Amino acid sequence: MNTGIAEINILGIILFVLLIFHGKTAVQEQNNHRFFYNVIFFIILTLAANTLQCFMKETTAQSAIWVHYFVIMVCSTSTALGGFYWFIFVFNEVQENPQCNSSSNLLFLLPLIIWTGVTLSSSFHHWIFYVDERNHYNQGDLYFLQNFMVYGYILASAMTSYARYRKENICEKRRIYLHLFIYSTIPLLGKALEMFFPWMRTTAPSIVISIVMLYLSMMKAEIFLDPLTKLYNRRQFQQHLLQHSNHIKSKNIFLIFFDINNFKRINDNFGHIEGDKALVIVAQILKNVFTDKNAFLARYGGDEFAVILSKDEKEIVACLDQVEHALFEVSQCLPYKLSLSVGYSIYGEDNATTIESLVQAADKKMYCDKQERKNNSYDLSSF
Repeated sequence: MNTGIAEINILGIILFVLLIFHGKTAVQEQNNHRFFYNVIFFIILTLAANTLQCFMKETTAQSAIWVHYFVIMVCSTSTALGGFYWFIFVFNEVQENPQCNSSSNLLFLLPLIIWTGVTLSSSFHHWIFYVDERNHYNQGDLYFLQNFMVYGYILASAMTSYARYRKENICEKRRIYLHLFIYSTIPLLGKALEMFFPWMRTTAPSIVISIVMLYLSMMKAEIFLDPLTKLYNRRQFQQHLLQHSNHIKSKNIFLIFFDINNFKRINDNFGHIEGDKALVIVAQILKNVFTDKNAFLARYGGDEFAVILSKDEKEIVACLDQVEHALFEVSQCLPYKLSLSVGYSIYGEDNATTIESLVQAADKKMYCDKQERKNNSYDLSSF
């Protein structure tokens, strides 16, 4: 039995190490991805420590007993850390503004800190575990708290992602949240099966399956994201319109195009790094204004952005005013003025009765706005 467990663990370790090395080169670097890699790292530690445990009972020397204690503590602590980082990854993934979650992350860390202290002192009070004189591992009276801690984090992940899935209306985001819910549920089912049928040993395989499936899902998602702004790219924009072509006809759908004014001048005068910064700033402003409106946001190409949403025209105008005000505020801290030309079309109006005509109408209005702004700037410069 021990040999079988060790073989499963070693296979999992090899697979996770390959994922880390492949992921660091293949997956776009995002802040939240480090939490995912932390999950993998601590699972590797857990599997390695658990593998060592399988062979610890071969010797009864006092030094071996203390080494056994150390290995168990590493296994227990890294297991809890893996559960914690899984929850933090999911929690930040479902939040619209993850940069605001640092204080929440510290709050979620508190149970883990308490648990780590209890685990480290278990060699004295034997509440969680102890090693007898034959160097055999034994569970303490409060061992159930370990499962409560680790799988409590994972259960919270499943509940959080499911709640966000029920609330979200954008299908691309709903799909992401549903996947997070499913991948959080798999380890819970694996642990439940092993509790009722200990001979099945389903915990480790369920975790491996869940991590691999989540990794593949992340890789697939990267195909449709713009690496700089983290908005959807043009490919996903077109796919979104095609997938919702039937719903568009029955709803009051707006398509808004934005284009950064004088973007070439920003690049020429201040460099491409500053130009990239301008793109990121605009993307963040659009996120701040439109995210809670159930809008689909994309970087259409170059310095152009697109927003698709279902609202009345008065609300659209209010959103555009918010964007303009935010741009004015942020421009006070920049060496240039950041502004946008805007054009929007409504499905069913101005002959916009197909996806192509909807896009063409919004694009035409945006360039009319851009030309009008240029003409106004020329008129002002003549005084």
